[in-house]
Amino acid sequence: MKKTVFLAVSILVIGLAVYVNAQNKGSETVIFAKGRMPAVTFDHHMHQDKLDNECNACHDLFPMKDGIIKEMITQEKLKKQQVMNSKCVKCHKDRKKEGLEAGPTKCTACHVRSK
Repeated sequence: MKKTVFLAVSILVIGLAVYVNAQNKGSETVIFAKGRMPAVTFDHHMHQDKLDNECNACHDLFPMKDGIIKEMITQEKLKKQQVMNSKCVKCHKDRKKEGLEAGPTKCTACHVRSK
C-alpha cells in the first residue's frame, strides 16, 4: 500500500513539475535593440516550439532573465554579437544544411529598417 501511495504521489509531483515548466515559457517576444542597427523582434515562443523546448540550445550561454544579454555585454561577460553569431546564425545555417526549415542568416533579414 505504501509503495502504491508513494508511486501515485511521485507521478503527481512529476506531472505538476512538467505542467509548471510548460506554462513558464518566458516572454512571447523579445525585442533586441542594438546600437545603430534596427531593433529585432524575436519570436521567443516560436523558437521554443521549433527547438522542442530545449532551452539550453540558447540558454547555455546566458541565463533565463529579461535583459540579461545586454547586462552581460555591459559587464563584458559576453561580446557584442556573440549570441547572434554563435547561436542564431549558426543554428540557422546548421538547420539549412540539414534540409530543415531555417531562419535568416543575413543581418538585414532580422534588423529591418522601417520604411
